[in-house]
Amino acid sequence: MTLSTATVDTALEPVRAILRADGADIELVEVTGDHAHLRLILVDAGCAECVLPKALLEGVALQLMQPAAPDLAGVTIADPREP
Repeated sequence: MTLSTATVDTALEPVRAILRADGADIELVEVTGDHAHLRLILVDAGCAECVLPKALLEGVALQLMQPAAPDLAGVTIADPREP
C-alpha cells in the first residue's frame, strides 16, 4: 500500500509538537513508497543543540508517526546541523 502525503503529514503532528517545544519544526519533503523524507527546521530554535541528534530523531519520529500511518516503514530527516 502506498502512503498518501496527507496521511504522513497528519502523522507528523506529534513530532512537530515535540520539536516546537525547542523552537524547531519539521516539514514533509516527500513520500516515496513506505518512506517519508523530512526536513528539520532550526531557524527560530533557541537551542539547536537541544534538538535530538538526527539518528535518534529519525527513530523517535518513526515511532510517533506509525500509529497514524501504520504502513510507514522508514523516515529520513535532512538535518541542517550536518554537512
